[in-house]
Amino acid sequence: MSDKQNTPGAIDTELHGLLEQPHSAASRSAAPADYPGYPADPQFQLRGAFSNLMIDAAMPLFGLAMRLQTLDDHQDIKQLYKDVHNQITSVLAELRQHNYEPAHLLAYSYSLCLYLDETVMSTPWGKNSSWSQQPLLSDFHQETWGGEKFFTVLSRMMLEPQRYQQVLEFMYLCLCMGLKGKYAILPKGDEALQNLIVKLHRQIRELRGPVPEYLSDPLTNVAPRNFRMNRQWPWWSPLVISAVALAALYAFYSYRLHVITTEVLQSLNGILQ
Repeated sequence: MSDKQNTPGAIDTELHGLLEQPHSAASRSAAPADYPGYPADPQFQLRGAFSNLMIDAAMPLFGLAMRLQTLDDHQDIKQLYKDVHNQITSVLAELRQHNYEPAHLLAYSYSLCLYLDETVMSTPWGKNSSWSQQPLLSDFHQETWGGEKFFTVLSRMMLEPQRYQQVLEFMYLCLCMGLKGKYAILPKGDEALQNLIVKLHRQIRELRGPVPEYLSDPLTNVAPRNFRMNRQWPWWSPLVISAVALAALYAFYSYRLHVITTEVLQSLNGILQ
């Protein structure tokens, strides 16, 4: 790749071209109708745990996706689609307030939609539902399948990892959460995908620096001594105790038998005399 292609402006232009160019000519951007029903799932209170705002903003949707994977059926998929669509719109509006570059938001939105679409399509109730006829990717990016473009965009962003660090971290999380894209149908796709995840993890690890050390050594104030009983019973102690108990019991009954025998003999002597 030439120096001209590696410049930030060239990469941004290339990313915009990749993400804004639909794979299919048909654009299905009509919003779903308002169907009565109940919320698909309770709101997950998962915000505030991540320094990466892109990941933090998407955590309720990640939590919802994990819940959907456990369901055998869903009664109102259209309402679920509408709720998820609204949440994505809210997340994107929130991120725009933090002055992210357009290329960042495009890649973020594309990855999030693809992950949620794959999650629903992997369920027995989602693959043949209305969701499959109008996936989130088609509504937000006018595409029906983005399993290959996701990795093309990822490879472009890995050329400038420091600039796209937050997006790369988000895409890495999507892969760890189960997004497979084109690797789901490729021979030895799982192995190739795992190698990519490891490579991306190493790149992110280098950006974040060395792993923080402990603030203090937890063993500093621990007394270096062996904790054991000062007086330990030998292994044969139960045998001795049992033998003593049996001997005492035998002596007691022997004495009682002697007393009873003596009384009987005295009674017989009295009768005979």
